[in-house]
Amino acid sequence: MEVENINKKLISGFLTLSFRKLALLAISFLTINIILARILPIEVIGTFNIANSIVAIFAFFAEVGLGAALIQKKQVSEDDLKTTFTIQTILTTLIAVIVFILAPLAANIRGMDFAGIWLIRALAIVFALNSLKSVPSLLLERELKFKPLVTVELVETIVFNAILVYLSFNHYGVWSFTYAAIARVIVGVATIYLIAPWKISLGISKPAAKVLFGFGIIFQLNSILALLKDRLVSLVVAYLIGARGVSFNTWAQNLAFLPLEVMNIMIRITFPAFARLQDNQAALKQTLERSLFLTGAILYPILFGLLSIAPSLIKYVVSSKWEPALPLIYLFAITAFWATFSTPFTNFLNAIGKIKVTLKLMVMWTILEWSLTPILTYKFNYYGPALSSSLISFSSIATVILVKRNIDIEIIKNIWRPLVSALIMGVITYILSSMWVNNVYTLIVVIIMGGLIYSGLMSLLAWEQIKTSIKTLK
Repeated sequence: MEVENINKKLISGFLTLSFRKLALLAISFLTINIILARILPIEVIGTFNIANSIVAIFAFFAEVGLGAALIQKKQVSEDDLKTTFTIQTILTTLIAVIVFILAPLAANIRGMDFAGIWLIRALAIVFALNSLKSVPSLLLERELKFKPLVTVELVETIVFNAILVYLSFNHYGVWSFTYAAIARVIVGVATIYLIAPWKISLGISKPAAKVLFGFGIIFQLNSILALLKDRLVSLVVAYLIGARGVSFNTWAQNLAFLPLEVMNIMIRITFPAFARLQDNQAALKQTLERSLFLTGAILYPILFGLLSIAPSLIKYVVSSKWEPALPLIYLFAITAFWATFSTPFTNFLNAIGKIKVTLKLMVMWTILEWSLTPILTYKFNYYGPALSSSLISFSSIATVILVKRNIDIEIIKNIWRPLVSALIMGVITYILSSMWVNNVYTLIVVIIMGGLIYSGLMSLLAWEQIKTSIKTLK
């Protein structure tokens, strides 16, 4: 694809995915963070989070980086697709069987009941079935065709949340998550093969596997370190603070990390785009700078706006039982802010083939995580994980230094306008929220006012960049 065509698809895909993703996030946020947070015991949500962590640990061993290798590769053959699908299917099935058998042991260690055992088993089945979507999804991502993928996610989200809410209201407890998760994956697999059919083929080509593993294994080492850094340390934390503490941390983190979904959209689009442009320095610089501006323009106002209304959100919308999690939201927000640099820049380095560099970064973050989190959790109880996360996030400056060594990117120039606009909006919104909000309706009014303030500031400070992005779409 030509450079301009890639840039056009980049911006068009980002805007399309952003608006559709906002709908998905609204559904999930309303379901998990508000409705279920009100009606379910904190321990039930904690059980679901722990079960997810247990399955996620095993899931890392089934992914050998072939998906990323397939996207990063300049040309793909049918042998590449067949080999990727076959290897992933074998590994995911094997892992699912192991998790299914060991579920009672894992549940007993965490004090989970019979329903918790079957939740773990259900999530293992979901994990195995999800591998059936891998090749159709990867082919769509390579061509920057993200609308069909969002359609699948939309269908899955609606099915999962509708069943979850219905069963929760009918007192199914933990079983609500079990049935909803199974229904989601069945509908998701059926939908993606209707939208993007691919004839399932089994077989392993040694030449194809050798090339794919060359990139994939190193890429997966990053994921294994992420497992050690995030998932395993989370189980240690769960042992120290229990289901209630896990619930507070998970809920606060989900809320603070909500704006990062915007960044995840951009990463999803830019990885294949950077891979296509890796031999064109000028185009890489332009695309990376444009992605920084677009991400900041949408992410920063959501992040600072969310922080400004968090106390009112808990008091008037969710439930006062979550007030102990308020300081955690602000601590995790520090991590979210720094992640707007570390994650996109790590993604950029991976896309241009600097996979060994990102491996070193992951080693550093893993050591920091294991050094600080258990100690701070032991000392500060459930405030420890959030405090550790916020302190470690400052090391993200390393990714900025590494990227600037590879490409002469202007960072401040592309983020200061949305950042300043979002900060001003956040301060004003916080003051208005503290003074005027006394119910859900006044909170909505303040949110709208915050949106108008930010839009006005961006029109004054960044109109030229906005116009450039719009012109690219034509």
